[in-house]
Amino acid sequence: MSLRNKIVDIKSLKEIKEKFKKKKIVLCHGVFDLLHVGHINYFQSAKKLGDILVVSVTEDQFVNKGPGRPAFTISNRVKFLKEISTIDYVCISNDFTSEKIIKNLKPNFYCKGNDYSNKNLKNDINLKKELQVLKLNKGKFRAINEPSFSSSKYINENELQNISVECKKFVNSLRKEFHQNKINEFLKDIKSKKVLVLGETIIDEYITTEAIGKSGKEPMMVVQQKKKIKFLGGVGYIANLCSSFVKEVKVISFLGEKNSEKKYVFNKLNKSIKHHFLIKKNSPTITKTRYLDDYRKTKMLGVYELNDDLITRQEETKLYKLLKSNLKKYDIIIVADYGHGIITEKIRNLIIRFGKKLFLNTQINSFNRGYHSVFKYKNMNSYIINESELRYELKDRSSSLGDLTKKLFKKLTLKNIIVTRGRWGAKLFNNNSKSVISCPAFNDNSIDTVGAGDTFFALSSLTLGSNVNKKVGLLISSLAASYSINQLGNISTFNFNILKKHLSHIFK
Repeated sequence: MSLRNKIVDIKSLKEIKEKFKKKKIVLCHGVFDLLHVGHINYFQSAKKLGDILVVSVTEDQFVNKGPGRPAFTISNRVKFLKEISTIDYVCISNDFTSEKIIKNLKPNFYCKGNDYSNKNLKNDINLKKELQVLKLNKGKFRAINEPSFSSSKYINENELQNISVECKKFVNSLRKEFHQNKINEFLKDIKSKKVLVLGETIIDEYITTEAIGKSGKEPMMVVQQKKKIKFLGGVGYIANLCSSFVKEVKVISFLGEKNSEKKYVFNKLNKSIKHHFLIKKNSPTITKTRYLDDYRKTKMLGVYELNDDLITRQEETKLYKLLKSNLKKYDIIIVADYGHGIITEKIRNLIIRFGKKLFLNTQINSFNRGYHSVFKYKNMNSYIINESELRYELKDRSSSLGDLTKKLFKKLTLKNIIVTRGRWGAKLFNNNSKSVISCPAFNDNSIDTVGAGDTFFALSSLTLGSNVNKKVGLLISSLAASYSINQLGNISTFNFNILKKHLSHIFK
């Protein structure tokens, strides 16, 4: 067999199964980032289970091992794998799991390394999905009992990550200060919390288009619709994000009387989340439609369907009673105030009574610019804001962030301010300390920044509201935001298991 023929696509796996239907096929799947003697032993032991060894390797964009990974591109990883004589075929997997590979190949055995113990089988959601498909196709799972050599450990020790110097310095300083056991303690503390999420529910819709040309009779550009992508945004997204990290999440929000999207929202909301949705009369559920160029995914136009009017007195009374009976029950209160009319002065005054556990994000947008301000809130634990919005709030283009946050601390009663700065990372300012914690961004090649702010806000609220070291908290929030900008829209949500994987690889 030529080396070129060893590399096959997913469609060819069915042909391989048919060609070798009388032989036993073994599948190994992974990232195989830094190949070493441990991998050679692993492949040789796996091959002993059968006759044909197929190795599927995860494409770069689906590698989920934290910042700077993979250290080597898919072309280099495939180039190395195809040179190993034990391997009969190499296939690139364009997914987070190997489900499609298993479905097409129908292997007799599916193998992983000895670090996949019974405990890992219970906690690894992706592996559970893979094993379900394996079982349907009458395959068997085997953990190969060979000594493990951690690629992540070698990569970390030799600083081979594809990340900036600032990111390496930040991660290395944390490695010196904290061990994996301490990180696990932080995560356990987050897991014990009960969280209430309040704000607007938003439906985000992307419509990708291809330019056709100028209209024959009118002076306008004509585009053809290609795809439509719809996902849950606003506090629905924040609640989903928090749900895998904490003991309990409840979301309180409004849906519209017209075009309520109730069925869609309930279908997309994680089943573990408690919820109470009120109805805003003469309003749709907020829907934000964006038209994109299909090829470059550049946003061209936004069409928003919403009613920005304040809720009625009757609706306000219902919300007030609901909040009054719930606010005291929760450890962390996350308020995402997008300024679309549901948080009135009366509601705001009730919320700030619980300021010690209040985490706030107020966003300026095209609808509320000039009307919406953080200064309506006088008491809170922490405020998370984008730098440009902070400068807009204080009407100050040129002062340093340190000076801006000093002004904010004087005007408001709060402990922490986190200023997010996009590709330049984030800074945490504490009212009782002169020190500033700076965290770099772990991904400056964004596909889509929608949802990144909410992602960072949600994880920052959880870490600041728990007994998590502030520097570690910034790392966790930055990793989550980095994950969210690596995809179009909030299709896949960052979760506790993804975070644990990232941190376990970073702190090896």
